[in-house]
Amino acid sequence: MAPNEPLIFMPLDLDTFSGSERFLDGTRMGAAFGLGIKAYLRAAYAEAIEHFKAALIAAYVDGEEKAQLYDRERAIIYLYIGNALAFQDDWEGALREYLEAVQTDPQLAEAHYNLGVAFAARKQFDRAIAAFKESLDHNPSLYEAHFSLGRCYQRLDDAGRAYIHYSSACNTRPFAAEPRYYLGLMHQGHGAHELAQRCFADALRVEPTFISPAMQDEELSPRDENEVVQWYYRLAQDLKQQRYEEEAERIYQALLQWKPDEHFARYLLGNLLARGQRWDEAMEEYSKVPLESKHYVQVRLRMSAVLRLLKRPKEAYDLLFECARLHPNNGHLFLNMGKLLYDMSMNPAAVRAFERAVQLLPQDPQAHYLLGFMYMKLGRENWTLAAWRKAVELAPDSYPLRYDLGYMLVRRGRYDLAATEFAHVLEHWPDDIETNFMLGLCYKELMEPARSIPLLEKVLRRNPRHAQALFYLGACYLQIGNTSLGKAYLRRYDHLIRQNQPAPATPRASARRRSSPVMRSTV
Repeated sequence: MAPNEPLIFMPLDLDTFSGSERFLDGTRMGAAFGLGIKAYLRAAYAEAIEHFKAALIAAYVDGEEKAQLYDRERAIIYLYIGNALAFQDDWEGALREYLEAVQTDPQLAEAHYNLGVAFAARKQFDRAIAAFKESLDHNPSLYEAHFSLGRCYQRLDDAGRAYIHYSSACNTRPFAAEPRYYLGLMHQGHGAHELAQRCFADALRVEPTFISPAMQDEELSPRDENEVVQWYYRLAQDLKQQRYEEEAERIYQALLQWKPDEHFARYLLGNLLARGQRWDEAMEEYSKVPLESKHYVQVRLRMSAVLRLLKRPKEAYDLLFECARLHPNNGHLFLNMGKLLYDMSMNPAAVRAFERAVQLLPQDPQAHYLLGFMYMKLGRENWTLAAWRKAVELAPDSYPLRYDLGYMLVRRGRYDLAATEFAHVLEHWPDDIETNFMLGLCYKELMEPARSIPLLEKVLRRNPRHAQALFYLGACYLQIGNTSLGKAYLRRYDHLIRQNQPAPATPRASARRRSSPVMRSTV
């Protein structure tokens, strides 16, 4: 659809008489309403408006019980007045009446829909979309609302949402050609003629007598083939972002049917299948990406990740090893090989893989962190410190990494350096119990009990059974000469230990607990 093509939506009528026969018989209001309907049906809209207004007035004047209007009936009359104004292109007046209708009966889906039509006619598309969505809240199967949302989103060049609502309109009314036709126009406008022709043919299949709206005289500008390919990618990406994975899968498959050598689409389709845990189908798509493709290495990494998830680390490693023989300078291959070797408890080999990864990826903080982690597993703590310092230098905002570096510095007795790292972490995680505890421990060891006490007390407010915090807090109060309070905390510590319940955290155990989630997410 061209950007300036007018959007013309028709207001909806209602089955007015259903359930309303009560007020049509024997009252001035009923007579006026009946005359209004007759004038409306023969397109005498000005006359119809006068009769409908007379019906509203009569409802207030007549005293008979039959002349009492319910909210739904009054909203219907406002809706018909609005329709009569709309058919005379008086959209401002129609908008006013539709607002009266939705305020009188907020549950009337058709009134919200017609309100959206009025907003669309005034090119207030955001408000039109909101009104159409409101109508769907009250009637999810309202075909016209889905179709109109598709038109609005298409006008705003929001391809993903337009696609979804056109599809919903097709599902709601399977024999309607219009949404299929406009979906085809959307594809055609972006040069995707294969998809467009499929939609046009589908429109005629479900409604053989369908006559397409008059096309504009201007011809569609030719599209570069790469531009058309990008349309497929963009549409699939929009659909994925809105969690319509099945629709995105269809778009990738359509692209691959047109261009089987579009290997990036095959890679993305494999990722989509893998996210749905359709492992075999994902592996099949990945395996179709040939060696000469620039996406080959990335595909092999994904295949390895799938095999790792399936608990087949040896196969995953062998796949990467063969790929590394062809691409010996790709650091990501060695990084992932190191993770797999660690999974297989082959720590010395994992170290060599991570060392090679660091050589090839000197600016990758994860590579340095994992190498330091493996050095720690082999007892090389000085080397661990060097690797983790480099990782922190490359990723200064990685607070879990700073925590682990601080823990390693505590193990080495460098409480001054550890305190600096934990202080950085607290700037981001001010309420984290273990970071407060570790920083309090550092200050206690640096003979700064006044700085340690508030941190340890904060830990105990969050976790009164933190045994090590009780012990160090008692020691700090003894350091500053407050013997009674210090002994009180130490008595609480002794009582907690005597209960034979596991201590909530020791300095070393707490650091291990924080480190392990980071390692699980990166190794």
